[in-house]
Amino acid sequence: MPTSENEHGLTADFLRQWEASGRQALGAQVAPQTINDDQRTVDVVWYTGVDVDRYSWTEGRAHKLRLDPAGADLSLLNNGAPVCDNHWMAGVEDQKGRVERAWVDGGLYKATLRFKRSTEQTGRRPALDGLWQDIKDRIVTKFSMGVELLEVSDQRNTAGALVLRTATKWRPFEISLAPIPADFGTTTLASQVSGVPATTSLAAINYRAREVEILRLK
Repeated sequence: MPTSENEHGLTADFLRQWEASGRQALGAQVAPQTINDDQRTVDVVWYTGVDVDRYSWTEGRAHKLRLDPAGADLSLLNNGAPVCDNHWMAGVEDQKGRVERAWVDGGLYKATLRFKRSTEQTGRRPALDGLWQDIKDRIVTKFSMGVELLEVSDQRNTAGALVLRTATKWRPFEISLAPIPADFGTTTLASQVSGVPATTSLAAINYRAREVEILRLK
């Protein structure tokens, strides 16, 4: 059973309410050969279409989550959705960039991300410049999406326990840098994506409780 309060001070009741809102969190990676230093943009694969392991705070158990490709709505991503740090969105300073565009290429979900920079107007922003350098150096390579599950269909076992939740309509609303995404098949466009297994860790469930049901692609 999850604890009543996690390391960030979020209670189980809060997490259940977050889950009930239909929001989830999943992951991605970068394509080094698409890096544009002048524009500070890079292309990423933010979802590979795999089923991911989730934890339901309402039901108190783990289950598989599947996103139906036919139900994908990329409208928010294509309207300048934010790029965040591990789904943390307390204020404008937490926005590291924006999604320039998002599209589907075969079974891969891709996006062009543009990151903030230092300018004469903003002054030096070493944290943002350092983040961009880490992306160029392929130190930061994993990303994750925040997504709303608009319509779902549940599959239960004979005991009535949830085993598979299929989102028949879903809408991503942000892409985050995430060291432990839910879909580890996500990758930079320079990498091999096919054949990469989706791994799961129950420890990841509690890694960031604020990411609860923001689909983390691992």
